[in-house]
Amino acid sequence: MAKEIINVYEELHRRKQYTWSDAVKKGKIITVGGLVSADESHHTLHPGDLEAQIREIYEQLKKILEKSGASFDDIVKTVDYITPQALPSYAATAKIRREYFGDNYPAATGIVVNRLLREDWLIEIEAVAILD
Repeated sequence: MAKEIINVYEELHRRKQYTWSDAVKKGKIITVGGLVSADESHHTLHPGDLEAQIREIYEQLKKILEKSGASFDDIVKTVDYITPQALPSYAATAKIRREYFGDNYPAATGIVVNRLLREDWLIEIEAVAILD
């Protein structure tokens, strides 16, 4: 069974010849690597604003899910990598999760990390979805 590569910004990945994919679909499983709040030029969006970064990440995740024939209902697990500077406002992100997941919450893990690859990234989110 072949695997399908899914990227939010396909042209950017082709042009830069990145060595990673935003997501991979194989069979009924979709694994989404760490998404961050960045635009098609890989510039950080919303530095210092955790809620805006999470919304940007979930919008990217929505695009990936749509490209793979899935939805937020198909997500079974998420992992949040949270920086120390994001911790004070992290509790407020539950409201945003409710907007995207409704009452169908996936298993979730939150991990506080020293920092992410860029200092202005406050959070990075991974996900796993399974299609019926």
